[in-house]
Amino acid sequence: MDERIQSDCCQWINKQEIGARQAGRVPAFCPPGFQGRYTVVSGDTMFFIAQRFGVSLNALIAANPHITNPALIFPGDVLCVPGVGVPPGCRIPASCPPGFQGRYTVVSGDTMFFIAQRFGVSLNALIAANPHITNPDLIFPCDVLCVPGAPPPPPPCRIPASCPPGFQGRYTVQPGDTMFFIAQRFGVSLNALIAANPHITNPNEIFPCDVLCVPGAPPCRIPASCPPGFQGRYTVQPGDTMFFIAQQFGVSLNSLIAANPHITNPNEIFPCDVLCVPGAPPPPPCRIPASCPPGFQGRYTVQPGDTMFFIAQRFGVSLNALIAANPHITNPAIIFPCDVLCVPGPIPPPPPCRIPASCPPGFQGRYTVQPGDTMFFIAQRFGVNLNALIAANPHITNPNLIFPCDVLCVPDPREDMHTDNGEEITVE
Repeated sequence: MDERIQSDCCQWINKQEIGARQAGRVPAFCPPGFQGRYTVVSGDTMFFIAQRFGVSLNALIAANPHITNPALIFPGDVLCVPGVGVPPGCRIPASCPPGFQGRYTVVSGDTMFFIAQRFGVSLNALIAANPHITNPDLIFPCDVLCVPGAPPPPPPCRIPASCPPGFQGRYTVQPGDTMFFIAQRFGVSLNALIAANPHITNPNEIFPCDVLCVPGAPPCRIPASCPPGFQGRYTVQPGDTMFFIAQQFGVSLNSLIAANPHITNPNEIFPCDVLCVPGAPPPPPCRIPASCPPGFQGRYTVQPGDTMFFIAQRFGVSLNALIAANPHITNPAIIFPCDVLCVPGPIPPPPPCRIPASCPPGFQGRYTVQPGDTMFFIAQRFGVNLNALIAANPHITNPNLIFPCDVLCVPDPREDMHTDNGEEITVE
């Protein structure tokens, strides 16, 4: 049904297509050199069938003129699969550049990218070494490629002659390591790690087997005192940041930084540092309206997790109406538990039930709109085109607004024009 709905977004399903769906379309004959006949199964498209058999989409469409709309194929349709096009003749380089590793013959499924990976060379270097391949995105079995020389090996292991006083130890770089992660691992600052290793001329490039001096961890920084009303003291753990500690204790980052002037750089804290955790700020006093507008439903006390949007939804009023009814809430994006809100009167009732005087010939039946329904979902439910459903119900002047108890005429896509008694349709 989904395939049918998608294909019907702009036009009715004609009788030919309906018949094809029921019986399958079979070609009278197939063109010379075809691979064979293929029967369409559920989920197939012309594009995927072309990919499956290694032929172009245009060739597959041309081989099947009995499929009048290639975008619409149905289970049971039979297709002619054309023969695979003849690849160009094997392309062989006259010579290879100096220092090349060797020659490689392309096999089925190869790409320049995967060949470059296989031999440990860059894709650009492989392309540059093979100018006889005019389009690197198209290579064919039996093409011969020059494989350029492997990239230069990494520099020899760099080992410091000595380490600064008070260092923790020496560390051998492992695959995937960076100076930043090594600094984090040992609880030292990145700048201190870089300064302790002047033999690493570029800190952004370190290689396995390089040896680093790990400086001593800085001394623990402990505050002499904490500000009045603080919650307590916290000892920094590996991986901590000021931001996460502030979140953990429910305080603002700025207040945590202000409570700890002994931490001169808030971006650098280390395990064993001790922080003063300030007291959580008291919530603002409850805001209560002096009066509510006429016709209001009642007063509502804000609960933890509430927002103006969800409260409006809960009471079936518009967000704008709720905001307008509560001018004492100066910023509607910020409300607190114990705030009291005026809930305005409900939205105007929907129009009376709209019932068609008659339905067009060939309709399936009449359907009564249920809460949550839309024209789109009703069309999907009954397997009809959205435009056809709209056209069958001119008494619905705005198809984007339908209400429970409205009655719709549901057209019938399965049959040619006929008349029935228009029985009520119910959906379980």
